[in-house]
Amino acid sequence: MNENNRQNTESIQDIVKEIDKKQIVLPDFQRDFVWDESKTYELFDSLVRDIFIGSIIYGIPSFEITVREIDTRPRKSKGKKREALKSLFFTKEQINEKVKIGKFRAVLDGQQRITSIYRALKKIDNVWLILKEDDEIDGDKDFNEMSLEEIMHGFSGKQSDSRLSINVGDAFEMIENKMREKPLQEKYFNSLDFVQQLDSENIDYYFERFLIVVGKLQDLFKAEKMVSYFLLDMSSEKFALFFERSNSLGVRLDFIDILVAKLNSGFRLRTELEKLKNSTGYNIEREILVRTVAFIVSEGQHVDKGYILSTLTCEHFNLYWNNICKLYINTLDFLYKNNFIMTQDWIPHSNMLIPLMIFLENLPNKLFNQMNEYQLEFVRYWYWGSIFAQRYTGGATNEIIILDSKVLTLIAREEKIFNESYFKDFKIVFDQPEDLYSFSKKGSAVYKGILTFINYISGGLTDWKNNSKILFNEKVDDHHIFPKAYLQEYVSEDEDLTYIDCVVNRTLVPKITNIKVGKNAPDKYLNELYHKNDKLKESLEKHMIPIEIMDGVYNEFFSVFIEDRAKKIFQCIKKHIIDKKDEIKETYYKEKKKSIGNNIDIFAIYNKKVINAKFNRETQEVFLDGIKYKSVSTAAVEAKKKISGKDTATNGWVFWKYKDGEKDKPIKELRY
Repeated sequence: MNENNRQNTESIQDIVKEIDKKQIVLPDFQRDFVWDESKTYELFDSLVRDIFIGSIIYGIPSFEITVREIDTRPRKSKGKKREALKSLFFTKEQINEKVKIGKFRAVLDGQQRITSIYRALKKIDNVWLILKEDDEIDGDKDFNEMSLEEIMHGFSGKQSDSRLSINVGDAFEMIENKMREKPLQEKYFNSLDFVQQLDSENIDYYFERFLIVVGKLQDLFKAEKMVSYFLLDMSSEKFALFFERSNSLGVRLDFIDILVAKLNSGFRLRTELEKLKNSTGYNIEREILVRTVAFIVSEGQHVDKGYILSTLTCEHFNLYWNNICKLYINTLDFLYKNNFIMTQDWIPHSNMLIPLMIFLENLPNKLFNQMNEYQLEFVRYWYWGSIFAQRYTGGATNEIIILDSKVLTLIAREEKIFNESYFKDFKIVFDQPEDLYSFSKKGSAVYKGILTFINYISGGLTDWKNNSKILFNEKVDDHHIFPKAYLQEYVSEDEDLTYIDCVVNRTLVPKITNIKVGKNAPDKYLNELYHKNDKLKESLEKHMIPIEIMDGVYNEFFSVFIEDRAKKIFQCIKKHIIDKKDEIKETYYKEKKKSIGNNIDIFAIYNKKVINAKFNRETQEVFLDGIKYKSVSTAAVEAKKKISGKDTATNGWVFWKYKDGEKDKPIKELRY
């Protein structure tokens, strides 16, 4: 275990000092301070009683990050808007320097506790220690020998006029203000409400007690073992993972929140996402946008959170953001208009948007209407085949995103796929109608896929109330065709009851249409709808529901209904996806020419000098002066550096060229 990662202890006094020196800060993505005063009183009560308050967890960021100070603003009052908290941006180098000269750290867990302590000791919040009266204290013990717990009545937000009270902030302030007893008495003691009511002969008695308790509080603040903490020296990926796995009070934090804090100096990601949502009305899946930026910046090599947090900068987002947003919106529009999706909530795999966005990026004029039938046929097979083969379910999603993005780039350029094993990935997880019975969980991509595939085949599902097409992002429910209450009352076969929630007994209808059917048989509630919509049978056919259901023929034969509808759905999937596999491979696969070889000669001309290297077409690596570079752009930067001595950002796919007969062509022609 890293030595820093072991449990340590520190004093409350040290925490306050480090906050004042801005050595303890909050990551900008942390939620606001929300504790009310009563939680602060409980916290100090626990400290006095030596009750464990939980460990504070700090982190040393290994990447640039925007941080903010501990919240020292007055608490909210009606009609007043509080100032925004100040943010500070630190580069990785600045963080390293601050760590060297001090104890710079960011609060990962324990913000509410640390902020409460700081606000109380700085008198931003008033926290009063109220003492017991004399008759409540054990008279056999010397007051000076008693613990704070023994003489404490409790903590409050205001002093008591009937008991001696001490503001914990005053006690802390006295540590620094080493005043003589007389001025100390005048400043802190004489003004107390309780003291104002004392007879002159009791003043000295209670002032002595005041000093004793102040000393005990100061000892509490100075105690090195008062607060336990962990200091985590962690990579950006672990930093994000910590927050994903330690969400407290249901507050969702993920690696995008870390990225927001990292980019804030030059790109307001949270603001841009809000603007996009407000201008389109769409639910914006920020992770999809960010991963697409990563794919483009890394030249098709990375979409993982580690790369995103360690490499992406505000310059990348300023450069690519507007284009990525257009690709995202246009892709959603295409999917809805062509009935691949009904609503965003029912997209089986949101990550599949990324390859489609890259596909669009490579189409002529970046328009889906420039796509030909050759390209549409592949997109159609790829989309449904990936869902029903569960290609995006599991731990290798990032690799699948990258692979599919590269393949769809080839299709957008009307090129062939050279990887024969790619087609083996499309192994559909069901091969007979009965297999559909097992899909009953709403969160399952196959479950969502089956219901949205019905929407696709039908040309768009229609509302049972009026036969109108269901609008994009309209709230829809996966309605039970045979109501649960009806089946539980009238169907006795245990086998039948197991199919109640299966996808075959479900269809998507608007929430407003999903009427309370109670224990009614399907024919009864459907005929009630039929009186309002005489085109209901057309709508049922679109939903792949046998129209005989309206005649009551299935009322006592639920298992027969399930069997008939499963066959109907399965036959469509078989026709359009399962049986297409060989045809798709024959059309879109092309075997690599063995004669080309993996390594080819490439060159570049820079400052009138020729640079020669080798390029591996399969691994996309460049060999320059005996050194292997995994990135063609990194190799280009090194090549230019050898000539000019300067680091210059370069697009390697354009910089390096190869001979194609008599023509010099950029190696981007060989990409993928």
